[in-house]
This record gives sequence, structure tokens and C-alpha cells, in this order.
Amino acid sequence: MSDKLVRRFRDEAVAVYAIENQTAQPDFKRYVVSTRDTRDLMNHPEIINCDFTNLMRNGVTNALKGINVLERLSCINSKSVNVYHILRGGLNFQVRDALRKAYGYKWHSSSYISSQRILKKGRFEITEDQYRKFIIPNDATLYTADIVASGVSLNHGFEYIDSYLESRGFELKNMIFITIGCIEAERVLRKWHDMFKEKYSGFNNSILIYLEGRFGLAVKGTPLRNYLYDTDLLKNYRLGALLSPEYEYSQFEKMIIGLEACSIYDGGKKGFEPVNHIKDVLEFWEKQLATAETEDLSLWDEYNSRFPLDMYFADIGEQGKGSPGLLQEKKSSYWQGLRESEYGKLYKKFEWLWSDQRVEAARMPGSFAQVCEKKIKYLKSLIESEA
Repeated sequence: MSDKLVRRFRDEAVAVYAIENQTAQPDFKRYVVSTRDTRDLMNHPEIINCDFTNLMRNGVTNALKGINVLERLSCINSKSVNVYHILRGGLNFQVRDALRKAYGYKWHSSSYISSQRILKKGRFEITEDQYRKFIIPNDATLYTADIVASGVSLNHGFEYIDSYLESRGFELKNMIFITIGCIEAERVLRKWHDMFKEKYSGFNNSILIYLEGRFGLAVKGTPLRNYLYDTDLLKNYRLGALLSPEYEYSQFEKMIIGLEACSIYDGGKKGFEPVNHIKDVLEFWEKQLATAETEDLSLWDEYNSRFPLDMYFADIGEQGKGSPGLLQEKKSSYWQGLRESEYGKLYKKFEWLWSDQRVEAARMPGSFAQVCEKKIKYLKSLIESEA
């Protein structure tokens, strides 16, 4: 049976969904958590530097509060908690501060390892991991956070944790991992969960927390015109994405949101090299413009390749009109626990962005180029500004 999101908790600040299927392990728990702050920082790549980090801290804090309703993590003695930072992208998540704000932790410690991946002969390898500062206590509950695409950095980090614990005769009690990432995150974490379960008699649970969704990963042969394989995190459900309803709703706030190359781009650059991050986004859109002009590409075709709208139609090819009820029926394989009124609200938001007139204009050959030109002009204004 395929994974689906089952709502377990929701208030004004956070929505928490369990990823469930019939073969789920009770001690390996997977969640998707949605907050206003994480939606904003992911939907708007121009949010950079301290603004990006502050939104992430707020989002992770609310995510931890939501998870706590289900898992009671705040009851863990903070002296046994260690926050393991994978440098430098892991710093963006501000887990150390978020634990203090969410649970009132006072005594939790921090560890650090540098991890820089590089592409060699078609595969990513770790090339820089020389900085290491560890202070993990015995029987620790370990918190880690990072953006995960290929999973290479995460796996490398757990290899070092394993050797550290073994060298000191220590054991591990729990693992909590927070990510903007794809299914590779749980493949790596599950591998180490099974190993630690066998190795340590007192090992209890692993908890994986995806922010906003479990995204698809671009690979060689992905049917998109411009992408970075083993890097870009995709929103297309046909390419493996499993998005929260709140995040899907937010895609209809602006047309450009669904067209971005990646759900997050490079988190390290976004937090610590803002100019280079904007240049990377600009480079993508310049490639998109060249493709749009060469292929006389329509906005409709490109949008649906990245964020398919077929569930919002009775027949998207014939533009057969959909309905909230039909949307609920089609989404039943992916979402559970939503009210009928929520499907009505989501469908209404879709109709607001994609009116019949806008669909007609978007289907015109060459219509995508204008979108690219507008985005490029905006990004260049950011780079050239003196502020």
C-alpha cells in the first residue's frame, strides 16, 4: 500500500501528519509538518540570510510543539539531549534555539561536523569533513537537521556518530531528524535505525520530521527541461512528492511559486552566501527563458510538468471542470483526515489562480517566455541593489 498523510494534529500554528501505510514500523515514525513560516521560506527563494534563518527557527519551533502533542519529547531530560549539526546547512534549522523555545530545554549540548559533497564521476562524495567537535552523552537523544537530496551527507554523519559512540562504549536512545528533503532521508535514517536497534539494547525510537512535504528528487532522465539531478527537490506528485494540504494550498498564492526549480534550492548558500544564491536562481531562470524561446513553450505545459493540476479537473486534457468533491475523491489516496470544507477552500484557491481566462492565456504557445523575463528582471534588480 502506498504512503499517505494522515492528519494527527492541527491548530493555528502547525499541522502534523503521520506518513502511514500497512507496513509501517511502530518505532520508526515519519511525519510531515506544516507551518506558515516554513511555507514562506520555501515558496519565496528571495528570502535570504538572517530572514531565512529566523523564519526557519520559528517554523522548527512550531513543528516541535506540534510533534510534542503526539510524542511528548519535552519530557526527555535535556541533559541527555545532543543537537548534532551537519555544517553548514544544518545551522539554518536553528534546532538548538528551537528546542529551548519549544520545550524549555536548558542543558542540551551541541556537536558539529563539516560535510561538503562534490560530484565525481556521476556520483556525490564527501570531500571536506575535517572539522569535528563532539560531546554526545551516553544514552543520548540525538537531534539532527539538514536538507536531504542524495542523502550522502546524512549517511556520512551517522557513520561518524556510530564510530564516536563505539569508541567510548556509549549507547544511543532516540534519534529525531528534521529535514526539507526527499525519500532518501528515510532510507538513510531507516538503515541506521535498524543498525542501532540491533546494536543498542536501550534504543527506542527514530522520528523523521519532513517540513511541508516529502519531495520528489530529480534524477537522470527526470522529464523536466532544466534540472540538477540528485539535487533538486520537486513538488510533482507524479515524481514522488507527498505534500501537506497547507503547502499545496500555498502554491496557489502566486503563479511563480509552482514554477521554481527546487523547493528550497541550496540552503547553505541561501543562509550564508545570499548573493551567490540569487545568482544560482537567476541562472536557472535564464536557462528557462532560452528553452521557452527555443521551444515556443507555453506556461501551461511548463507549470504542469512541475506542479500537475490534473486532480483539479474532471479531464485536464479536455479542460473538463472539476469540483471540491472530485478533488477530495482524487486526493483520498494521498490525504486522510481533512474536512469537506477544506477541500472546498483548496479548490476555491485553485480557481482564484487558474481562472478559465488565465488557463486559456497560459495555453498559448510562447506564453512562458514572458514569465521568465519578468522573473529575470526581478532577480537582477536584487543583485544590483545597494541595500
